[in-house]
Amino acid sequence: MGALSIPTNIYTLPIFEELKLMISNKEVHWKSYNGDSTQRRIINRIIGILLDHHDFIKMNVIYYDQSMIKDKAKEFKEYDSLLGESTIYMKLPERIIYGLVRNYGKLSNIKAQIIIEEATEYKKCNVDLKRQLPKQLNMQAVYRGENFKIAQSNYAKKGEEIGLESTDVLLGMIRTIVTNPPFTSRKKKAQIELIINLLKDQRYSTFLKDIKYYEWTNSHHLTEVNFEDYLYVFINQNYNLFI
Repeated sequence: MGALSIPTNIYTLPIFEELKLMISNKEVHWKSYNGDSTQRRIINRIIGILLDHHDFIKMNVIYYDQSMIKDKAKEFKEYDSLLGESTIYMKLPERIIYGLVRNYGKLSNIKAQIIIEEATEYKKCNVDLKRQLPKQLNMQAVYRGENFKIAQSNYAKKGEEIGLESTDVLLGMIRTIVTNPPFTSRKKKAQIELIINLLKDQRYSTFLKDIKYYEWTNSHHLTEVNFEDYLYVFINQNYNLFI
């Protein structure tokens, strides 16, 4: 699970509107990408535009073990049968967004708008992120003395917001790098080749190294992991392609 932070002055540039038109004409799903030239062109364009502004864009990612969360939640089944799902779809998004808006200087005045991908999972576990997430985060700001405000929160469907499509593509790439799969299918080969080709642009590797990447298994806190280590292993395994 992850999120991108893009300043409004950048997100409203005409070039991002151009990307929005591209994704409205053809859906881009990293999971299904198998070398299709049109999808590859769109993905390369999305990443290229992000890299042109990478100094101003931040990303937070959490890798979590869903089975552990649900197993722990079973202890509370008599009180709340949906606690596991609520933890995944409420608490984790809160932690991700909080990490993007906190720790600005005391003289800063950060106003953020959250765009959330519309998903059936939220409805199944009675989580209304559009309403609950801003309230939880603004409470955190008050409690911890942070200088941010969540001014607005909205849902968006697939193909409507380039920020969501960008996040989806990047998360797919990050998962591929972390799991570091072998060439077991045409799809995996195409995905790995695309990532390797992008890594030949130094800006892309720099962007990935700057990601705040956390892992949660069964601990009372998130563990920050240096994503550069995953990147190092991935490139080494695919070094013949890289050179």
